[in-house]
Amino acid sequence: MLTCALCGKELTPPSRGRKPRYCSRSCQARAYRARRAAPPARPQRSDPGLSQERIVWAAIRIANAEGLESMSMRHVADVLGVKVMSLYNYVEGKDELIDLMVEAVFSVDGDTEPLPPQGWRAGLEAAARFEWELYSTYPWVLEVIATVQPPLVPSLLARFERGLGALDGLGLDAATTHRVYLGVSGIAQGLGLLRVSEIAAGRRGDGVSLSQWRRVKVPAVLEELGTDRYPRQAALREDTEILADLDEIFDFSLRRFLDGVARFLEGR
Repeated sequence: MLTCALCGKELTPPSRGRKPRYCSRSCQARAYRARRAAPPARPQRSDPGLSQERIVWAAIRIANAEGLESMSMRHVADVLGVKVMSLYNYVEGKDELIDLMVEAVFSVDGDTEPLPPQGWRAGLEAAARFEWELYSTYPWVLEVIATVQPPLVPSLLARFERGLGALDGLGLDAATTHRVYLGVSGIAQGLGLLRVSEIAAGRRGDGVSLSQWRRVKVPAVLEELGTDRYPRQAALREDTEILADLDEIFDFSLRRFLDGVARFLEGR
């Protein structure tokens, strides 16, 4: 029987994906705070120089290079040249290691404090661009946080709080502020799926880039099926490179969304 690691409440296993360890975000956050408050474990003498930070960044390098599915405690130990059991002096297991990986990349530049006053649009744009760059640099992050139960680690919560703070002073209620921010984040996450897929295809070496797909595959299929059946898509044949530029598509989508927010605020 699967139970909450903190309160013992029975859990219903999901049909797919990793099994939850906690029954609620409250239990997850309490367990994380308890681990952070605990004294650091004493390293084994056989593994001098081993630390939680080294373990976390070794795991991040593996996930960046091979995908999160390839990151395991044993793989991390092999990369560090230590015994796998020595890692458990610093982390409970893979689930906690992933939480620590998210904590590390969200605080990599140490810039999680509230933004100085600069206008709501600049604040939301900065938040969206941070996410977009994050998924481009650490593609595995999207898989971890674009869920209904993302890791509630301090640096991620700080970033979220910072993004919400961009809308302070506009007279919006908490729910509306939340919706607007999630809309901005959703643009980064939605297009991030394409960016992550492209990175994964390049890593495998058996896929084609979005540019190749747009320039070669799509026109060939449309030609075979009959361009008269899909005239609007066929009309894009001269713009394949533009439509394959994910950075440009992200910029365009973000600007149009922020234009809509501006109209919404003016209407109020």
